[in-house]
Amino acid sequence: MDSLIHIITTIVTIVFIAAVLYSLTSALRKRHRKAKVQQELAKKEHVKVANLHQYDIKPNDGYYKYPIEEKGKLRRFPQHFTAVALELANEQPYSVCLLALAEFDHGELKDTRYFYIRPPENNLSAVKGRYQWDELSKADEFGEYWQAGLKNLIESQTLVAHNAPFVMGCLTHALHIYGIDAPAFCYADTLEVAKKLYHFPSNQLDVICDEMDIQTEEGNLLSQAIAIGRFFLLAHKEYPMFLPDLTYVQKAPTTDDKEAALIAAVEREEGTPKEMFAPGTPDPALIDDLVQKGYVEAGEKPGTYYATDKGLDFSEGR
Repeated sequence: MDSLIHIITTIVTIVFIAAVLYSLTSALRKRHRKAKVQQELAKKEHVKVANLHQYDIKPNDGYYKYPIEEKGKLRRFPQHFTAVALELANEQPYSVCLLALAEFDHGELKDTRYFYIRPPENNLSAVKGRYQWDELSKADEFGEYWQAGLKNLIESQTLVAHNAPFVMGCLTHALHIYGIDAPAFCYADTLEVAKKLYHFPSNQLDVICDEMDIQTEEGNLLSQAIAIGRFFLLAHKEYPMFLPDLTYVQKAPTTDDKEAALIAAVEREEGTPKEMFAPGTPDPALIDDLVQKGYVEAGEKPGTYYATDKGLDFSEGR
C-alpha cells in the first residue's frame, strides 16, 4: 500500500512540475511573440506624404470641412446601412486617427469594427492627451487600411453619420492625401434627422442619446457609432412617414435607386407623382415603368399610386 501511495504521489508531482513548466514555457513564448510583433511594428515603414500641408484646407467661419462631390439626393429609409463615427488627431479632416463602424440590417446590429489609425504626422492637438503618438504611430495608415479591405466597407455602401457631410469629407480627404480617388457611396445624416423631427436642448449626439435613452460609453467611439445607428432606427420607428435624405457621392443614383425611393414614398399611403418625386420634378416614364413592373398600382383617388407587395420587396432589397 505504501508503495502504491508513493507511486501515485510521484506521478502527481511529475504532472504538477510538467504543468508548471508548460505554463512558464507558454508565457515565455507569448512574451517573445509580443516582443517580436512590437519590434516589427517599430521597424515598419509607412508612406510619408510628400508636402503634406499642401492638402490643408482653411476654415470657413472657424469650421474645417472638406468638400465632397454630391451627385444627387433621394428620400428613402435604408434597410441596410453602416453607422460611422471617427475622431481626428488635429483640425485637418485628413487626420483621422480612430474610426468605428457599426453595420445594421433590418433593424438589427450585425457587425462592428474599430480601427486605430496612424495620422500622417505627429500633431495630436485635437485629442487633448487621450491618445499618444507612441500608441497611434504603431497602427496602419488610412490608405493602408483602405487597400487591406476598408474599401469594401465604404464603397457602394449606405453610410449614416452625425453631421454626415463633415464625416464623409474626412473620409475622402484622408484618401486624397494618399492619391486614392474618393469612393462612390450614399449617406444619411442623423443631425438633419434630429433637427427635422425633434426639439432637443442641443443636437449634439450625447444630448440626443440622453434624451432618447440610448446607452453610450464616454470615450468609446464604437459605442457612438452604435448609438448613431440606434437613433436612426428609433427615429424611423417614431416617425415612419418621414423619409430621410440619401445623398449620393461621386456617382448618381441608378434607375433602380430612384424607383426604390418612389416606391418608399407610397409605401404607407397613396400619393401623387408630385409627392413621390418631391422635391424634384415628376418623371412620367419612371411612373409608367413602375406600373408595368407591378411595383405600384393606381390608388383610390384619381392620379395617385400605392406600392404593391412586389414593389415593397424590390424596395427593401435595395
